[in-house]
Amino acid sequence: MKRFATASALALVLSGPAYADITPQQAWDSLESYMSGFGYEVSATETASGDTLTVTDITMTVPVPEEDASVGVTMPDMTYTAKGDGSVDLSMPESSQIVITFSEDGEPSEGSVTLGMTQSGMVMNISGDENDMHYEYSAESMTVTLDEIESPEEQLPPDVLKASVSMGPMEGSADVSKGADTQTITQEVTYGDISYDFAFKDPENPASSGMLKGTLRGLAAAGETTVPLNSDYEDPAAMFAAGFAVDATMAHKGGTTEFNFVDGSDTVAGTLSSEAGELGMAMSEASMTYALSAVGQTVSMTVPDMPFPIDARFGEAGFSLEVPLAKSDTPKPAGLSILLADFTMADMLWNIFDPGQTLPRDPATVGANVEAEVTPFVSLLEPDAIEEVESQGGVPGELNALTLSDLVVRAVGAEVLGEGSFTFDNTDLETFDGMPRPEGQVNLQVSGLNGLIDKLIAMGIVQEQDAMGARMMLGMFTVPGAEPDTATSTIEFNAQGQILANGQRIK
Repeated sequence: MKRFATASALALVLSGPAYADITPQQAWDSLESYMSGFGYEVSATETASGDTLTVTDITMTVPVPEEDASVGVTMPDMTYTAKGDGSVDLSMPESSQIVITFSEDGEPSEGSVTLGMTQSGMVMNISGDENDMHYEYSAESMTVTLDEIESPEEQLPPDVLKASVSMGPMEGSADVSKGADTQTITQEVTYGDISYDFAFKDPENPASSGMLKGTLRGLAAAGETTVPLNSDYEDPAAMFAAGFAVDATMAHKGGTTEFNFVDGSDTVAGTLSSEAGELGMAMSEASMTYALSAVGQTVSMTVPDMPFPIDARFGEAGFSLEVPLAKSDTPKPAGLSILLADFTMADMLWNIFDPGQTLPRDPATVGANVEAEVTPFVSLLEPDAIEEVESQGGVPGELNALTLSDLVVRAVGAEVLGEGSFTFDNTDLETFDGMPRPEGQVNLQVSGLNGLIDKLIAMGIVQEQDAMGARMMLGMFTVPGAEPDTATSTIEFNAQGQILANGQRIK
């Protein structure tokens, strides 16, 4: 008997969470509450018949306080059907429209945009309970097109602006959990391949037009968003203080973009491509982080007044930023990272300034990581507070410490590597003319600089007398290394406010 109970418990664990029965009405109410949590006012016509709820005339309106305006979105009809196993299936027409209207100063309409939406094989199932909804969905394909733009004065011709986005196959899941004061949305989705195609013509200038089209392969996204119930979207600081937070990532497995912009006789055209890329962002009341990276990125383009294409490639490119946002009495981490690795360009570009191929054409790399400790005196989400501090001659925060790592500048046969760390005395703003006094050191390793100077002289870019000054400065701040044309340098800022280069005082 004990063995049977243990096996049954294991089966329950492996089968995943058990959800209570829900009704079509509860499924629709959950979605309505979800959209209301993002500041939308939702209205709709609900018609119940047996185990089916049909929702029509769905309109979501969100105010734009700064403009004294609002944006309304009319959505396709939705049908909720009880499946018989405690869950609900949601279906929408294979072909429908989304109408976006703009209102200002209380006027009913200041223009509209009509989008066409088609989908194939779309399936969505909703399970759970009123406070914890679980969504599973998939579709073979989905396409959104720009069907019509109508302004208050006129209806724009169809060929002025064309736009379409297609994706598929899609598959994803989402959980919407409602607590006492917040609701949390956790989701994962794969969009398959996304294709986009945009084109425009200037109705007042037939000689001006443009197009942008391309594909992203294997696009996937995941994230978690916490939204306070009854959020005040007009007050971001209060909204974040109430618990608003987002943490999301998006990645693709490569893509290509073509573009062509014409203005009279001038044309800019080209192709962008990459082997993979990723975007991540997290933001809460406490801090914000942002990261962007790409692998195998290439650009090929033609521009006016250039007789040949511009061709270049990055093996890897990346950028990340971390910033504390909340007011604090103690230092908080901050950071900045940048990397442009293995940059190469076509020989035709090199030959513009180096026709004799004097300079090495090895891939170039520039990168650095900076980690810091900073103390925000006010919340960076409150611009009025920042403005008040600055109007009184103060500063919104202070820099307490800084660490430099992975500094690399490698190009045309020369290289600079570095690392270092500093602390800052914010009570001493006199020694360095208003800046907090630093204490610490940076260590540098250089190679190939004298050889580069020789090559620049041979090319006529640098004059001999200018090169002599550069060599003297190099000799003052560096110590010769063990290998030819190498050197090291240690720049120190001490507690007395002095600056030393390799132990020799220079300030």
